[in-house]
Amino acid sequence: MNMQGSIKLLAAVAVMALAACERPTEAHYVLEDYGVEAASAGKDRAKSPEQWVSIVYTNLFQTGLPANDQFDIAEVFESIGDQDVAREVILSNFFNEDGVMLPSAAEMHANPDAFIEETYIRFFVRQPTTAERTFMRGFLADNPELTPELVYLAFGLSEEYQYY
Repeated sequence: MNMQGSIKLLAAVAVMALAACERPTEAHYVLEDYGVEAASAGKDRAKSPEQWVSIVYTNLFQTGLPANDQFDIAEVFESIGDQDVAREVILSNFFNEDGVMLPSAAEMHANPDAFIEETYIRFFVRQPTTAERTFMRGFLADNPELTPELVYLAFGLSEEYQYY
């Protein structure tokens, strides 16, 4: 093959290679709306002080609050101007009474996943989200001195617990 034939062959191969190349198609991505909301997003009705006391008592003692105690506790809310302070005082006093149903600290730390799930269901009437479960698991592991009483106190005083 001579030089001119080689050039023609090379040119033909180049033309065929260029003709075989396709322009890449443009990628299109679509975002789907999943409507992500906080786990507590459906809770928009505030509990009255009487409802909060009754529900927190039931959560701690696993029995209803006697009617005469309900009246006495309602007076505490009226006598203390700051409702958050009143809740903290009432809840702290509940922990000093006999009959509070608490797991032991050893049980809490031995099976944190069960404790976390039971606590969310008991107080928030829902399963914890993956993020909440991960945070709580790490928090319990990082704070071995933490007791179930302190966790229940935090849940009982939380913003979400004041709504349903």
